[in-house]
Amino acid sequence: MHPSIWLSALALCSVTGMAQARSLLDGDYRIDRVITTEGEVIRPTDTRIGMTVEGDRVSGFSGCNRFMGGIRYMDSTIKLGPLAGTRMMCIQNEVATIEHAVLATLDKVSSFGLNPQQHSVVLRGAHGELVSLQRRDGVEKELSVAPQKVGCSGVGKMECLQVRSKDSEPWTLLYQQIEGFESKPGVSYRLRVREEAVANPPADAPATRLILVDILESQ
Repeated sequence: MHPSIWLSALALCSVTGMAQARSLLDGDYRIDRVITTEGEVIRPTDTRIGMTVEGDRVSGFSGCNRFMGGIRYMDSTIKLGPLAGTRMMCIQNEVATIEHAVLATLDKVSSFGLNPQQHSVVLRGAHGELVSLQRRDGVEKELSVAPQKVGCSGVGKMECLQVRSKDSEPWTLLYQQIEGFESKPGVSYRLRVREEAVANPPADAPATRLILVDILESQ
């Protein structure tokens, strides 16, 4: 990785830039490479193995089980965990080995670097440990947002945004949030959002997440 990319990433991790670093890290990632403390290189072929960063929380799938925990920043360091998870037994020894390597290595990471051109993040430990994260593919699209929310029923009663892709289309209710977007009553918007798949979503949750990329118009 080019040194300037690492320096930019580390600078963003300063105390004053903590919120900016988090906004850069937030997202859904596939784990495509792990280097353990012993120097073993593991490349998971199961594309479900990965993690999602949301603010100061991290969650993911390690091969057989789901895990979750905290993620903290201070100066140029990063700390994951402690991580907790489900306790399903891995039937295949190979999968169990991968899961152990993923969790053990995540526990040892202490710094990170960003590669925006490749949509990737590299987590590193003090003794050569490495976890390479590849942002999962997302699709960008434009949405118009009506000036008023309306009552709707999802998991309980809530207020939903009204959205549409084209002016010729009718308004439809959006039963989920657009991450990073807060609407003001009486204001209509044209947004660019990124739609990303959610790995193993709960039964009552959307299979995709919408993330604000840009506010193109507001009036």
